[in-house]
Amino acid sequence: MRISNKKIIFTLTLIVADILVLILSVYLSVYLRFSLFADFFTNQTIENLFSLKYIQVVKFLIPIWLLLINFLSGYKSFFLTPIDEFVRVVKLATSFILACIVLSFMMKIDYSRIVFVSVWINLIVLMFLFRQAFKIFVGYILKLINKRNVVLMIGKNVRKYKDVFKNNPVNKVFYFPSILKSSDVDKVKKLILNKQVKQIVIVDHNMSDFDVLSFYDWAEYNNIIFKILPSEVNICMGEIAVDSTLGVPVFQLISDSLTGIDYFLKRTFDIVISLAALFILSPFLITLVILIKIESKGDVIYSQIRQGYRGKSFNFYKFRSMVQDADIKLKEIKKNNSSQGGVFFKIQKDPRITKIGAFIRKYSIDEIPQLFNVLKGDMSLVGPRPLVLWEAELVEKEYYNSSKKRLRVLPGMTGLWQVSGRSLLSDEKRIELDVFYVEHWSFGMDIKIMFRTLWVVLFPKGAY
Repeated sequence: MRISNKKIIFTLTLIVADILVLILSVYLSVYLRFSLFADFFTNQTIENLFSLKYIQVVKFLIPIWLLLINFLSGYKSFFLTPIDEFVRVVKLATSFILACIVLSFMMKIDYSRIVFVSVWINLIVLMFLFRQAFKIFVGYILKLINKRNVVLMIGKNVRKYKDVFKNNPVNKVFYFPSILKSSDVDKVKKLILNKQVKQIVIVDHNMSDFDVLSFYDWAEYNNIIFKILPSEVNICMGEIAVDSTLGVPVFQLISDSLTGIDYFLKRTFDIVISLAALFILSPFLITLVILIKIESKGDVIYSQIRQGYRGKSFNFYKFRSMVQDADIKLKEIKKNNSSQGGVFFKIQKDPRITKIGAFIRKYSIDEIPQLFNVLKGDMSLVGPRPLVLWEAELVEKEYYNSSKKRLRVLPGMTGLWQVSGRSLLSDEKRIELDVFYVEHWSFGMDIKIMFRTLWVVLFPKGAY
């Protein structure tokens, strides 16, 4: 497989830069610890030889550092969104520091914990800043010398990929926003030649195999890279792997469930944020408990059985926002369901809601007890919303394949459709957004959803 000159130059540049980032991070940490702030650490004798051992060990750490970057696709995916890049840098720096701690323990060498923390922070800051500067610089130079890869995206709604491509300064993208038909091929060929397109990506088409192969032959003759995303692959997007163990290339369906370091990172983030939120909000929560108890009879915490990971049921917690016998009265008001599709139950001006309940539901304060669900491991901060059992049955009946896929991750306190319109969305759109989240999960996406959740909570629309 031919490797482009651009990729070789990018890789070599980043390798050199990453080595410099590591050296600079260690030198800066040692300087801060043993020179600038030496007077603050009076519990240990500071000597030049002691600081020298940190400098000398750098050359042994460089291979570990570069291998970890390569393992986390740092030399494969050059250009990510800022949030995704930051997440990758944090994972990389954390993995590196943990590896250093393990090595120092195995070799019985004592290193300052302050230096470890300082190196970790320096690596995150310096590497993130350099990667962003590198992306801006590459984009400016390639645009200046007119050496960007010209790509043509063909298919219906292809502009949804615009946000993906804008983070890659190497590509200059044009769009043909229609399902490709045989009658359109000549027009597309003229567009390709006029724009000097070097790569074609067909998202969807309505052509025979013969016409597709003929188009491919034409592209190959003109030295144009030809890529296609057939509808069969599009259906299973995010869970396809090419397997050649049988002697022929076949598509293997793989699970979308989170595993390994991704699950560990997501779970650790859930626990830390949940504990911090409960600690910070505890005075407010005590006041809220008293107000709920004063207004109406019943338990302060409402518990309900809901469907969770892999269909397993669990006790779901909320602050009680309705009268005590709300479940009994549900049958009487189901006929007033305002949900678009009738699968989920939503009703405006629900007569069962108390005055305090209306306020805490509007600003999603009633959801705070689910932080305990997160700590128990029943839920995550971000994920598909857990459904009431009768809702889950209707969803499975109406959207069988999609309903199964959304259960492959822990349900969440907030999710993609909660920050995309809430109760204003149709049932089908909610399921689509849940499935999209499962298929395209990244830690960066979780961070984005949480920030958008804060905005939705402060300026509620579609919440009732």
